[in-house]
Amino acid sequence: MLDFLLDYVSLDTINKIKTINNESSIYDLSCNRDDCLKIINFLKQSGIINIDDLLIYEIDVFKLSYENFIKKIKNFNIPLFIKVINEDYTSIEDINNIE
Repeated sequence: MLDFLLDYVSLDTINKIKTINNESSIYDLSCNRDDCLKIINFLKQSGIINIDDLLIYEIDVFKLSYENFIKKIKNFNIPLFIKVINEDYTSIEDINNIE
């Protein structure tokens, strides 16, 4: 179901995603494949280094549409936000507070 992530993360990470998250979240992520991959690519190109932790513990971010994700992240000083996320991946939760 999450095989589409194999080009981005290890099988171990995919197994952790399945262990940590509920079945509904995993299904939602798998249904949002294209947007999820766009978000991953955006984060990687921006310099985010902890994609694995984000996918495992902050799965809701990757269930957003790419357009909605971009709208939300534009509300931040992106270079500073990336620095903060790299220091503490849970900081990405802040985008969920933006409508």
